[in-house]
Amino acid sequence: MDVTPPLPIAEELRVGMDAGRPLSATQAHQVLLYCALDAACVPMGSSDLRAIIRMAELDYGTVQTLINWIRTAGREGFRCTGS
Repeated sequence: MDVTPPLPIAEELRVGMDAGRPLSATQAHQVLLYCALDAACVPMGSSDLRAIIRMAELDYGTVQTLINWIRTAGREGFRCTGS
């Protein structure tokens, strides 16, 4: 059975969240993908956001493989131009 691990959430961010309800696997995958792309300084347009939503529906192992690929590509090719 494929299980997405729980996401660690900083204490200061928990205030505005519904702590009684966990994220669905798809929502957790979206967060992980957004974070990986942001860390790799990949600019995202509206079509990119739609792609992330679709990729987040994949199983955890596939999403983790995508994240690993993004991290590798970020180290080797993407460059931040500002934040």
